Amino acid sequence: MQSCLEGLLSTSDAYRRFRRRLLVTMTMLALLATAVVAWQLHSSARDREQAIRRQTQHYALAIEAQVLSTVQLSDIALLGFANAIKVAPYTPKTIDSLLSSRGASFGSSFWITFLDPQGFAIASSRDIAVKGISYADRDYFQAQLTPGDKLFVGGPSRGRISNSRLFFLSRRVENAKGEFLGVIVAPIDASRLAKTFEHSRVSDDVTITLFHTNGHIIARAPLFEQTFNRDIRESNVFRAFGKAPIDTIETVSPIDRQSRIASYRKLPDLPLIVTVGSSNVGLALVSQKQFLVAGVAIFLILTLIVFAIIYALRTFAAAEEREQRYRTLYATSAETEKKLTYSEQRLRLIADNLPIVIAYIDRDEHYTFKNRRFAEIYGSGDNLQQVLSPALYAETSPYLERAFAGETVCFERSTQRNGEPCCDAITYVPDRDESGKVIGLFVMAEDISERKKHEESSKLATLMYENACEGMMVTDAEGRILSVNPAFSQISGYSSEEVVGHLAYELTSSHQDIKFYSRMRQTITHTGYWEGEIWHQHKNGDHYLVSLRFNTVFDSKGNVLRHVALFTDITKKKATEEAIWKQANFDALSGLPNRRMFNDRLRQEIKKAARDKLPMALIFIDLDGFKAVNDNLGHDFGDILLKQVAERLLTCVRNTDTVARLGGDEFTVILSELKESGDVVRIVQEILHSLARPFQLRHEVAHISGSIGISLFPEDGDEAEQLIKNADQAMYVAKQQGRNRFNYFAPFMQEASQMRIELANELRNALKNKELRLLFQPIRNLATDKIDMAEALIRWEHPQRGLLKPAEFIGVAENTGVIASIGEWVFQEAAALAASFGNGFKVCVNKSAWQFRHEAVGVEHWLELLHEQALSPHSMVIEVTEGLLLEANREVVQRVQSLRDANLQISLDDFGHGYSSLNFLKRFQIDFLKLDTSFSDNQLLCEAIVSMAHKLGIKVIAEKIETPGQLEILMAAGCDFGQGFLFGAPISAEKLHRLLITQ
Repeated sequence: MQSCLEGLLSTSDAYRRFRRRLLVTMTMLALLATAVVAWQLHSSARDREQAIRRQTQHYALAIEAQVLSTVQLSDIALLGFANAIKVAPYTPKTIDSLLSSRGASFGSSFWITFLDPQGFAIASSRDIAVKGISYADRDYFQAQLTPGDKLFVGGPSRGRISNSRLFFLSRRVENAKGEFLGVIVAPIDASRLAKTFEHSRVSDDVTITLFHTNGHIIARAPLFEQTFNRDIRESNVFRAFGKAPIDTIETVSPIDRQSRIASYRKLPDLPLIVTVGSSNVGLALVSQKQFLVAGVAIFLILTLIVFAIIYALRTFAAAEEREQRYRTLYATSAETEKKLTYSEQRLRLIADNLPIVIAYIDRDEHYTFKNRRFAEIYGSGDNLQQVLSPALYAETSPYLERAFAGETVCFERSTQRNGEPCCDAITYVPDRDESGKVIGLFVMAEDISERKKHEESSKLATLMYENACEGMMVTDAEGRILSVNPAFSQISGYSSEEVVGHLAYELTSSHQDIKFYSRMRQTITHTGYWEGEIWHQHKNGDHYLVSLRFNTVFDSKGNVLRHVALFTDITKKKATEEAIWKQANFDALSGLPNRRMFNDRLRQEIKKAARDKLPMALIFIDLDGFKAVNDNLGHDFGDILLKQVAERLLTCVRNTDTVARLGGDEFTVILSELKESGDVVRIVQEILHSLARPFQLRHEVAHISGSIGISLFPEDGDEAEQLIKNADQAMYVAKQQGRNRFNYFAPFMQEASQMRIELANELRNALKNKELRLLFQPIRNLATDKIDMAEALIRWEHPQRGLLKPAEFIGVAENTGVIASIGEWVFQEAAALAASFGNGFKVCVNKSAWQFRHEAVGVEHWLELLHEQALSPHSMVIEVTEGLLLEANREVVQRVQSLRDANLQISLDDFGHGYSSLNFLKRFQIDFLKLDTSFSDNQLLCEAIVSMAHKLGIKVIAEKIETPGQLEILMAAGCDFGQGFLFGAPISAEKLHRLLITQ
């Protein structure tokens, strides 16, 4: 083989040309692969940078909203007090009283101080010794000396008395005559903003900064203490702000010297700028890894190309060697074939090539001449008796006698040939001598088996034509009807006599226009065939749909001879198919597209949006309060509500948009071909307003709302499943934020969803691994100052996340159903520990609303546990929320009532937090009423609630008492019990036991 290759290398031009072309092709392929890998690396780095830019822009927008909300809240307070001072008698005592009476309502984010026209502090809403101190040199005072009604926002500075890190808002105060009364100032605590920023950070590499247009930092997370009031006028962000109020740049932080992609936004009409930065160090790390992978890939490709070149060259050399051998063999075969062809031509000159049998038979019935066809059919017999079987000979003899008598005879004879039945047409022509005597016969025989079969087939075709279920019509080349079958008459109503001679198009309906028939005729002219559906008109005037098939019959010259049409009435079939299709693709209740049709249309719209490069939005709607309508009014009313919701949604969108019902109370809207981003917000707000209007359900009125999630194409995904998932997550966040609102999808929602899934999986093993703990918060009798009760509070000692409070995992437990097992464990554990606290001591156990809705309240089991611990049912107090009772669900009411029937005491938590119904206090015989913390500062309201509860025989427990002032108000109002950090934080059962012994 090696010597053969060497010979080809030196003598074959074809081999050298192949080698040259192969090397050029493989080189170009290697260059192309390298270019593709380089382009992929570049695209990947660019896409990640764009993702970071979008993330920082979203965060900057959210932080801007937080800061703007704080400033607007403070400004509203300034305007309110400025107007109050304007109309009140202008005296230091009046102003001091006015500020002191409302100071507590501001919280700890800011307070208000009033300065007289000379800059001396007169009063403050916070208990700070500022009276008589001059602030005339401060910029927020100097800025208000000029008449005007503008809000002044100062730069960062430390408080003169409090030494806190602050920035100041101020407004000029004038009386009704326009006289300058002084300046009202709101110092805002910058550290509170920094804490808010810290909580808003989704990762350690994210920085959030608020700075003044004078170039000084007000708040930053992280490193707030080190960066407060720091001058950053030399930073790239500050320089960029001078060119554009909103932008995203790549910069190096002057604080920690880290490279970041930063998005900044100037607050509208305020000298404040928020900046959110995200580290781009990960871009370089990803690029290095991708370069390494790309290098390995290119090396493998080049190696593969080299081996392919070697293999191709060897294969080509072997093929060329085989071809040389084949050429030699072909030359020898051609010479032999030439000789055979010459011999065959000589024989064909002698042979008779007629397609029929030609023979001559003498009077002795001997064959004196036979052609080739005779030998093919009858063999090599020399006389008639040798050629024919005895039966055939007996059948042929009468015809032979007539022929020898001088008559030309023609007849047909059936026989068997090669095991198949066949038929021969025989002709005997007498051969006479000079005297006219018959001396022999010319015999002609033709196999007419195929002709007989065609005749039989024609008979069968005629039979089928007359009895077929399909309508059949034959026309000439011009479309004039020549023949129709009975099925045609049955379908169309026209008899054969009524249509023969007429043009076929006269039977059609006006449903199709002239263009349709023109295209149909062109198709038949060019292809000789047409198949489709067409409307015909019955003789009685009705229109019916047929499945029509046209075929063209050509003559031997290729010219059109006939047109054959077959058709079937498919009107009923089409109606049935349409009904089945509608059932498969549309919701039977609302008439909207169902999940199957929605998925199909969403994929079509995605392809269309990608092709036209137009944005598209997917809206996911979940009805708020629909379950209550179903439970209270029944499923019939719920169905009516869903129909009306569908009608309202259709009126809120465009004709080109798609509204679908996925099932239950979930709806979706596909907004396609969006030319302006504001169209999405406008349509979503219209949907929210429409759903918030009352629904008239026969004689009942229902009130619901909607929670909406929005995902955008292609920003939030380029696949249908991804857009649906992201819109669903955005809707979930909208529900968490209070419902009756909408949310755009953001990447952190996906991360939060993943975290919830992980937490749910870990929570299922928490009970098995004994990671749950119970703490007890003492509840003191305010009259005796003794601990008579305690509230059991669950905690989760997570192996990685540390100690988790209920707010961090109870929601996940309810969504996964694990809350049932947790609730049982809490009651069992609390009951076991309550036995050690002594007789008469009560333990309060919180029960989730989910347990009451899903039959997870095992009262009989609880009573067995109490009996085992020798505890009275009065030792346990079951806490339920006010919101649970408001549901008024029959099953929920029965389960709450079962607690009362079992002599378990009931405590109503969060009283006054929502819509309070006094009827529930009497209906469910509540034992304890827990007062919401928002009432603890209002003595008159506390007295009213306590007095009402005592008259109903209910004892009142005040929650979250943190200050002596709150305790004083509650004791004056006659409150029975109290709990909160003023008395002590939640403690373990052992510490509570020691505390009960020592009291």
